Amino acid sequence: MKYLPDYDHATGLELELPDNTRAAVLVEYLGIPRSKVGMVSANGLQLNPADVIPDLALVKVFQPIFGG
Repeated sequence: MKYLPDYDHATGLELELPDNTRAAVLVEYLGIPRSKVGMVSANGLQLNPADVIPDLALVKVFQPIFGG
């Protein structure tokens, strides 16, 4: 992955975040430009940028999807 060179698709990336970390803060911490993020989910539920990431959540950051 361009923004996380040590990222492995098979194993993912484990991070320890401070309590009450919001989705937008995680994206910023990872160094991913907001224009490159289509959606962030935690445990399968879509998060808004201001939403707090739950403890021990499986978080996925998706790129925007284009087409029609």
